[in-house]
Amino acid sequence: MKALKISQHGAVSEAKASDAPEPKPGPGEVKVRVEVAGVNPSDVLGILGRFPNAQLPRITGRDFAGTIVEGPSELVGTSVWGSGGELGITRDGTHAEYLVIPRDAAARRPKNLSAEQAAAAGVPFLAAWHCMEQARVSEGEWVIVSGAAGAVGHAAIQLVHARRAKVIALVKDEAEAQRVSREGVAAVARSDRDELAEVVKQVTGGKGCQVALNGVGGSVFQQLFDALAPRGRMVMYAATGGREATLDLQSFFRRWISFYGVNTSTLDATRCAEGLQQLAPLFEQGVLRPHEITARYSLTEAVRALEHVEKSLPGRAVLLPGA
Repeated sequence: MKALKISQHGAVSEAKASDAPEPKPGPGEVKVRVEVAGVNPSDVLGILGRFPNAQLPRITGRDFAGTIVEGPSELVGTSVWGSGGELGITRDGTHAEYLVIPRDAAARRPKNLSAEQAAAAGVPFLAAWHCMEQARVSEGEWVIVSGAAGAVGHAAIQLVHARRAKVIALVKDEAEAQRVSREGVAAVARSDRDELAEVVKQVTGGKGCQVALNGVGGSVFQQLFDALAPRGRMVMYAATGGREATLDLQSFFRRWISFYGVNTSTLDATRCAEGLQQLAPLFEQGVLRPHEITARYSLTEAVRALEHVEKSLPGRAVLLPGA
């Protein structure tokens, strides 16, 4: 089979598809023919060597949609989707024609999602869903979604709206502001203008927000912190915009602020399947909308797909292993 397999860490431009043995399922496992594989920032980071627990050689990729072709007879032919923090890091991942995973890691695909839409949903929607759970977002609360123009932001806005909470979107600049859907968004603020505090004050009547989702990192930490209401909660799930931030401890404890972290790379494929099973009914009911797929590549064009993600180009890119 063809697969994007790396034997050493290095630049994305050096990643190439090659021949690899077809995997064979063991006890309690299934073999999936990968129809579409998602491409995420964590896939790029994995190739660059940013995961200290990574094992080599390995096939990259965390997200997939496909069909079970080997395993228990009652499962063969089932359309599935999945993700996993260990996939592409400590065990072979999804950027291949075939994938072997534990039986319980293959979740039934929502009937109204195409393979492309399902493959692009994994990491972004799981990250957003765990942020909702960690922050205990409830009806009527104000939630700031940073990185709102990105894939996780797209998912988070919908999940906040699904909980009957209210969204203020934080984006980097005017270009990102133009890309954010206004559906379910009360206001949009730009971090390059440092206008979040004023926007939050106007929209919430000076009360502040109960929750802030930080998918950027240190560069927006202070803006988000200042915009939180007393007893506010900040959930951090990425730090591409800086790993360090200064915290006024007195303001922190006097306002009863709470901080939480979400790291989806620690969730194995079975845990991710449990999350996807929670999300599936919301897709089937039309509560959640899939991402727009703007670029499709074969495995031999994998570098272009990875560069699409590395450059933060609009829309989602996917790999078509069988193409």
